[in-house]
Amino acid sequence: MIKLYLARHGETEGNVQQWYQGSTDVPLNEHGLEQARCLGEFFRHVHLDAVYSSTLQRAKVTAECVAAPHHLDVVAYDELKEADFGVWEGHTYQEITTQWPGELEAVYASDGTLPARGGESFCQVRDRTLKKTREILSHHKDGDSVFMVSHGAAIRCLLFGLLGLDMKRIWCFQQFNTAFNIIEYYGDRNVMTLMNCTQHLEGLTGYQPQWDKMPSL
Repeated sequence: MIKLYLARHGETEGNVQQWYQGSTDVPLNEHGLEQARCLGEFFRHVHLDAVYSSTLQRAKVTAECVAAPHHLDVVAYDELKEADFGVWEGHTYQEITTQWPGELEAVYASDGTLPARGGESFCQVRDRTLKKTREILSHHKDGDSVFMVSHGAAIRCLLFGLLGLDMKRIWCFQQFNTAFNIIEYYGDRNVMTLMNCTQHLEGLTGYQPQWDKMPSL
């Protein structure tokens, strides 16, 4: 069994303003950097054999905070990037539903195969993240502990792929900024032992506001 720690990046201004970032390379804000430092401190005394991340800076900087106390280099892959939301990127939920009525709701209500306008479908995100994760873990041995930093939608897609769940329900899994999940990876039979944990943020001032409105699932 390989232990996989899968964490979301720290907060960005896009998260605060509640617009779709997707493949746009948005940096962490000050609060996000502090969240990342707290995550790194929390894992300081947890054995890690390797740290991986998306190539987007908000994920890579978060991963570097975790890797630094272990004197590990972060290995970044494009395949771990956030979903490409196409023309929706840079827009809020309200703006998207006004400019492209019904499209966002249709994507969320679909079986994961309907892509964002000019972007990816959630099934495409699941397939690329799952393929890369399996490739990464194939280079590790039984008993290794691996840390990976990615993004909100990408993590949901990957978790559903690892656990063999119905893509129609991916938004039933919450993923806060720098929250981590623990998966016991066996290959085809994987077990989630912890989800959306933010214990490392206890006592930290400030929080990420929740989306004002989400479409029905």
